[in-house]
Amino acid sequence: MFRVRSNSGNAGSSRPLMRVRYADEWVGILVVATFGLFIFAIIEAGVLRDWLTPSGKLHFNLPESGIAGLAVGNDIELMGIRIGSIRAVKINPHGNMYAIADIDPQFEPYIRKDSRAIIRHRFVVAGASYIELERSKGPEMDWGFAELEATVEPNPADMITKTISDIRAGIMPSLQNADKIMADLAAVTAAIRSGKGSIGGLVMDDGLLSHADAVVKSLQDSIERLKPIEAQVSGVLKQTEGTMSNLRSSSADVKKATPQLKETMSHLDETSAQLPALLTQAQATANSLKQLTDQLRSLWILGGSGSKDTPKKLRAGDIKP
Repeated sequence: MFRVRSNSGNAGSSRPLMRVRYADEWVGILVVATFGLFIFAIIEAGVLRDWLTPSGKLHFNLPESGIAGLAVGNDIELMGIRIGSIRAVKINPHGNMYAIADIDPQFEPYIRKDSRAIIRHRFVVAGASYIELERSKGPEMDWGFAELEATVEPNPADMITKTISDIRAGIMPSLQNADKIMADLAAVTAAIRSGKGSIGGLVMDDGLLSHADAVVKSLQDSIERLKPIEAQVSGVLKQTEGTMSNLRSSSADVKKATPQLKETMSHLDETSAQLPALLTQAQATANSLKQLTDQLRSLWILGGSGSKDTPKKLRAGDIKP
């Protein structure tokens, strides 16, 4: 504590200026609280977790065509989440480049042997490069030596340039062919104007044109003469349509009467079957009437021959209705 020197009495002696009780204890408590706060900050920042759970290592075989600006410290992303970073970019004895990345251990189950690793730019064609991993459900990764093949995403600018080159390569022959076709067409037009060939003769010959006009005029006259015949043909067609409608109605009536005709024919068949019996009965009746008439004529009362011979009487069974 603070002390003050005293000049009286013993030389060099001093006495405490102010005395605080339990000062050492308070200092010890402050040191312990500071140390505990430091430990809590370490745990909250995840430093202790990183010490206890070391990150996984993932090797990327980089393409020979280029690594698209991939460098140490670039991010590794999975499903839009940063899960690690590039720790080193090296060259193997065969001359191929590969990168070593530190991966957060909690994302290791999502990375499988068939996961795709694509090198992309942060802003499509500009910005820092990063590797995007695709989640997979294939065979599990051996994290003793984890390795994936990395590919570079096609640059849209390069694709546009290539597309324009392909279009140009396809259009140039077409343009050349078009120039040739136009030259041929110009030659044909010049030949027609000069009257060469059949088409040139037709176009440039006035006699043919006048003859064509005469043919067209005669055709128009023929059409004018055919107009009255067309009116008559229209009337005949209307009458024909009326006749066809009558035929349709008659056909409908015959169709309706067909069931009745069938029934009448069946009755006629039955009547025809009974006619022979009726004719036999009528013939027998006529014979009986003839015999009766002969007997009546022979009676003397009615002015017959007067023979007293007893006439032969018919039996009751011989007379039939």
